[in-house]
Amino acid sequence: MTETSTLLVWVLAALFGIIGWIHLVGPQFLREAFDRWNYGSRMRIITGLLEIGTALMLADPELRIWGIGLGALIMFAAIITLLNHRQYLCAVSSVLLMAALVPATLAVPRSDSQVRFATVETGGEWRVASGD
Repeated sequence: MTETSTLLVWVLAALFGIIGWIHLVGPQFLREAFDRWNYGSRMRIITGLLEIGTALMLADPELRIWGIGLGALIMFAAIITLLNHRQYLCAVSSVLLMAALVPATLAVPRSDSQVRFATVETGGEWRVASGD
């Protein structure tokens, strides 16, 4: 894990957190866009919560890969939505954000690192696997 990739993940976490917060606050232009696209306020709020969840997962090394996956899914849906509504210039920022998730995978801890991962044994019990 390099310092650059870790910094990138923190920047992405901050961006997803800010974007999620903006969706939850719902400025007028965003509310109008969601209404125009027939998504409504409920979808805007769900999107905001998912983006904040992405930010939290990106910040946690043990959940980082799930944050990258969720972030990619959110950005894919945003890109499709923006392209379907001919918002080509707005789609560019979503494409760039989605592309930035690729090098962020370098900040995902390897299985032999000191980060501890929860595993399930066949008996259904949880244990914490050590990096030893």
